[in-house]
Amino acid sequence: MRLYIETSVPNMLFHDDAPDKQQVTQVFFSWLRVCPHELCVSPLVEQELDRTAEPKRRHLRAALLALPLVSLPITAAAEELAEAFVTAGAIPRRFEDDGLHLAIAICQNVEIVVSWNMKHLVNPVRVARVNEVAARRGCAPIRVQTPGEVMGL
Repeated sequence: MRLYIETSVPNMLFHDDAPDKQQVTQVFFSWLRVCPHELCVSPLVEQELDRTAEPKRRHLRAALLALPLVSLPITAAAEELAEAFVTAGAIPRRFEDDGLHLAIAICQNVEIVVSWNMKHLVNPVRVARVNEVAARRGCAPIRVQTPGEVMGL
């Protein structure tokens, strides 16, 4: 199985204001080092990390570099699909990068996007709308889950 690690996941490693999620994320990163799944990110994750202030940015990068990650490209097809999500109202324009994360994963046949973004990504209504748009374009559906859900917690 292929998992796409969205930016909110490593960010949660350093969120002291959400200790329960932080603890699950720490366990998740340990689990990722031994799980049999292919772990994916994209240049969009890198771009979002670049907007983080030091020293947190350095710690985020180190956490990701400790994993065997595959970087998926941002293709024209992914950009077009992300725009379709926004046009259809599945993802708000203001959060179009969230749609691009989903589109990159869908276009690269990733099964699960892992996220802590409960408002725009780990949201069954939005995921259903995203999958409707993707299906009209002949794409397979995507699942979006929290780290705990991926580990079966």
